[in-house]
Amino acid sequence: MKICYLVPGIGLSAPEKQRREGTLNAIAAPGTRVEVHGVEDGPRSIENALDEYKAMPNVLAFVVKHQDGFDGFIIGCAGDSGLEGCREQSRKPVVGPGESSLVLGTLGNRLFSMITISDERARTKRRLVREAGLAESRLVSSHSLGIPVLDIPRDPRRTQAALVAALMEAKARGAEVMLLGCMSVAFMAPELLAQAADEGGIPLVNPIVSAVKLAEALVTMDQYGRRAATAAAA
Repeated sequence: MKICYLVPGIGLSAPEKQRREGTLNAIAAPGTRVEVHGVEDGPRSIENALDEYKAMPNVLAFVVKHQDGFDGFIIGCAGDSGLEGCREQSRKPVVGPGESSLVLGTLGNRLFSMITISDERARTKRRLVREAGLAESRLVSSHSLGIPVLDIPRDPRRTQAALVAALMEAKARGAEVMLLGCMSVAFMAPELLAQAADEGGIPLVNPIVSAVKLAEALVTMDQYGRRAATAAAA
C-alpha cells in the first residue's frame, strides 16, 4: 500500500519533510509506505481561510495528476483544505486529518474539545464538526494556542505550555478528549505531547495517527471491493 501525504503549503524544509515521513511510516502498518510530497505552489503555511483557499487549487491539481502513483492520499492540513473537491475528482480514497480525528477520536459518544492556532481557525473547526455529522453539543469548547504555524517548531516548550493550559480548561468544562487541530503541533516530539496530555488530564487525539489509520482502512476496503468484483466477473 502506497499513500501520499500531501503538504498544501511550500514552507517545509527538506530535513523536516524527511522527519515527518519517518514519523508517518512509524505509525503505518507493515506493508504500508507513506511518502511526503508538496504542492508546486501555494502559501508557506495555512494560517487562515485565505491561505486555505489559495492552497486548494494546487492540492486538487496534485491529486488529479498523481492518481496512478498512489493507493490513497492524505491532505496534510488539519483544516482538510480541498478535501471535498479532491474526493469528487479522485478514483482513490482521500483523507482529511481533521475529519479523521473527528470520526475516530470521538467514538463512544465522547464529549470533546478542539485546539488550533488561532480564534479564526477555531471557527473553521466548528464547521468541520457540523460537516462530519456530529452533534455540535458534543463539542464542549474550542481553544486557540495563539501561536502562528511557523513559530511552533521554533519553541516547542512554549507550544506545550499553551497546550497544557488548554487541556486543563477543556477538562474543567467536561471534555473527555482533546482533538489537535494543527499538523505542526501534531508532528511535535511524541514525548512532549504525551507529557502535555498527562499534565492536562485528558487524552490527545493526534490527527496524523487518525489520518494514516483511516487511509489504510479506506484503501483496504477499496482494494477488497475491487478484488471481489474481479473474482465475481471471472
